[in-house]
Amino acid sequence: HLILRMKQPVLLPEIILDTLSSLEYLELRDTYLNTFHFAEVSDPETNTLIKKFTFRNVKITDESFDEIVKLLNYISGVSEAEFDECTLDGLGEFRTPDIDKIKVIGKLETLTIRRLRIPQFYLFRDLSSIYSLTERVKRITIENSKVFLVPCSLSRHLKSLEYLDLSDNLMVEEYLKNSACERAWPSLQTLILRQNHLTSLGKTGETLLTLKNLTKLDISKNSFHSMPETCQWPEKMKYLNLSSIRIDRLTQCIPQTLEVLDISNNNLNSFSLILPQVKELYISRNKLKTLPDASFLPMLLVMRISRNTINTFSKEQLDSFQKLKTLEAGGNNFICSCEFLSFTQEEQALDQILIDWPENYLCDSPSHVRGQRVQDTHLSVSECHRTALVSAVCCALFLSILLTGVLCHHFHGLWYMKMMWAWLQAKRKPRTAPQRDICYDAFVSYSERDSYWVENLMVQELEHFNPPFKLCLHKRDFIPGKWIIDNIIDSIEKSHKTIFVLSENFVKSEWCKYELDFSHFRLFDENNDAAILILLEPIDKKAIPQRFCKLRKIMNTKTYLEWPTDEAQQEGFWLNLRAAIKS
Repeated sequence: HLILRMKQPVLLPEIILDTLSSLEYLELRDTYLNTFHFAEVSDPETNTLIKKFTFRNVKITDESFDEIVKLLNYISGVSEAEFDECTLDGLGEFRTPDIDKIKVIGKLETLTIRRLRIPQFYLFRDLSSIYSLTERVKRITIENSKVFLVPCSLSRHLKSLEYLDLSDNLMVEEYLKNSACERAWPSLQTLILRQNHLTSLGKTGETLLTLKNLTKLDISKNSFHSMPETCQWPEKMKYLNLSSIRIDRLTQCIPQTLEVLDISNNNLNSFSLILPQVKELYISRNKLKTLPDASFLPMLLVMRISRNTINTFSKEQLDSFQKLKTLEAGGNNFICSCEFLSFTQEEQALDQILIDWPENYLCDSPSHVRGQRVQDTHLSVSECHRTALVSAVCCALFLSILLTGVLCHHFHGLWYMKMMWAWLQAKRKPRTAPQRDICYDAFVSYSERDSYWVENLMVQELEHFNPPFKLCLHKRDFIPGKWIIDNIIDSIEKSHKTIFVLSENFVKSEWCKYELDFSHFRLFDENNDAAILILLEPIDKKAIPQRFCKLRKIMNTKTYLEWPTDEAQQEGFWLNLRAAIKS
């Protein structure tokens, strides 16, 4: 490989002739070939090793172009010529009489032209004078050279052309139709029109129907934006590159004959197209959330689906692609769930399918493992068995509630809670009522089942006595609509004494228990004798429930009046009761 950098082509022909038998690749840089002249030689050199000739940043005139043609024809072994960032300073007036006899340029098969500049293009002639020189060329690449048209007549002369790359040029559908006219490029198999100005997939496909042998088509980085429902394509097409064309959905426009499809770097969020012959699918840099359904791609061997928004995939999904050999799925937003981690870390043959494993497989969530490699991530037992843990906690909570309910029922917990609430309400009231607020001589606490004795005997004996006693009875004196707890507290506080009519019925009454406790809270705690106990019938202290602890205490510390069954003794009972109320 020899690189020559020379401003002027002084001795260039002699150098070339001197190195023909030793070089394989000759590259000429930064040269102005305005004075280049290749002397006529009777017969082409047959013992040359040079296979490739490159002109990089070389300025060529119409005259020096003819000399280059003679040079390439003379070096019989050259199969590839490359012109990179060259300038054609001429009007296209080629084909002098010296090269009229040259029908083809030696064995040249590959021609590459990149970033060619033609300053006087507006005066440029057509290339018809050199059409015949291109008949044996098999591969042509013309990139970023502002090509907008390949004349139909030139296309028809390119009879051996199998590969044509016109990337980064100015091709549009109207001129492409002229370039791909009838009998144009009869042997063409690969056509690359990447990054041109094509806008219609339907028109592009229909235009290329004349290319009967076309199998590979690259029309990526064009501004198609949308895809029609149906399209027409050359019948032998196997490869189609539609990457970076800004489409957001796929339709039946995609040919069913394809074996390789590239739809990378678009806005696709789903893949639901049945392609029975596709073996390679390139769908990276889209917005897919899951792997495509394997039933849509029964022959798939290679899939690249990296940099989408896929959260997870499973062993079942991979196994459904029965012929899949290679998968690239890194760069996605993986949720590192226990199931996903278990599958990826325990699957021994995963690295044989995932070609970018494990470097490009990073966790996106949970947040505490974000950025970690999937292979190195481990979650706690509670995270991996969250359902079982929640179920266990719920069961434990349910059992706790059930046990609490049973205990509350057995030990009267609900009753105590009610009592506590009522007690808190009582505590908020003033400790004592002023003397002028006393309205009753006595508040009578009794069970509803003992109302006959209270209302027909006690009331008669006390309220009809002279002077009469004023009693407070809940049935008669409680204020309607007022909370019963407040009624009890107010009645006790506005009464000089509180009379408790004790009986088995009293013990069974919750409201009697409230009245007893409030009296205890508000009166007994002040160390006075405001409570009067009347034992209407004998009560076995052991039969009194545990929650009546105040009653047990009162009966052990306070004297009480017993209602006599003997009528002769009842008069003395009433005298003692009147005296107790007055005290």
